[in-house]
Amino acid sequence: MTAQGETADNNPAVSRTRLRPLEQPGSDVDFPPIANGLDYLLSVITSLADDEERVSARDLKYAVLHLQAAAEVLLKYRLQQEHWTLVFADPGKARREELADGSLTSCTPAQTVDRLRHVVGLPVGDRDAAALTKLAKTRNALQHYGLTDRARAVEARTAEVLDFLVRFLDEQLLPALGDEDRQRTTEDMRTIRDGLSRIQGFVTRRLQRLRAKLETCRHRTLACPNCDQWALVVADDTDDASKCWFCTSRFDTLTYVTYVDTIATYRGCPGCDNRTLVCGALTAASPDVPVDLCFSCGETFPTLRRCLRCTRLLPPHSSEEVCAACQIDWATKEN
Repeated sequence: MTAQGETADNNPAVSRTRLRPLEQPGSDVDFPPIANGLDYLLSVITSLADDEERVSARDLKYAVLHLQAAAEVLLKYRLQQEHWTLVFADPGKARREELADGSLTSCTPAQTVDRLRHVVGLPVGDRDAAALTKLAKTRNALQHYGLTDRARAVEARTAEVLDFLVRFLDEQLLPALGDEDRQRTTEDMRTIRDGLSRIQGFVTRRLQRLRAKLETCRHRTLACPNCDQWALVVADDTDDASKCWFCTSRFDTLTYVTYVDTIATYRGCPGCDNRTLVCGALTAASPDVPVDLCFSCGETFPTLRRCLRCTRLLPPHSSEEVCAACQIDWATKEN
């Protein structure tokens, strides 16, 4: 049921006024790969493209499950177009009869992306690959162990993968269809594109509402590991904790370094002496220049040199080669 006054013209989730053939009662099960992928994407749009205040936790659950299903169907279909053995976990042991009857052990989502990039040679960017990996992990947690997550983070990640899959369809799959098959996808793709624009609009409007507030602290704002938005504001002397203002996830130093799975380390801060200085962080103020950022006082420092004797970080403007503690230790031993 739609909200009072809502029409098919202003809500892509209800824009289809007639049933598709596969929705007709008594219709046979016939889901070739692209039609199957599009059907999953339409389900995602139906779950999320409604008014954002009416999207429930259950809507998000099925959006995640069906979006991951769509990604697997469409990406593996492109692998199969390159060569049918590529969809097997071990292509060297591929058997056509296993592909035909669906009994094969297929490649993992990570293997799928890797093969698309390095075997097929498709330009899947690092950001898109990371978004697909996060979606697969979210789906696995939801399917096998249960999931607790921030609604805004799930929506933002969903919008990113949905955008990639629409581009993937446009560039890799739809052009290879015959005219008749491509025509059959026209209405579904229109509904999916309209829904994607609506979902992306939710994300954009939230960021616009935060823009003025975030502008004052760009030097201590990171990309949130949970929702991927530049909205994780690191605590300073006036804040209690580092928090993403977009999805409300909270992070301490160890959690952040662990969550982003980076080689970045954390050490003692030369400003406040707390062991909360994250080395090699990228901030909204300079997203291409790594800095050292303290999760306690919010101060940033250029890449710091280390004491030649104990490897403790030196103050940013120090001209010394060893730290003050080592100098005192040396002086004490000499006396």
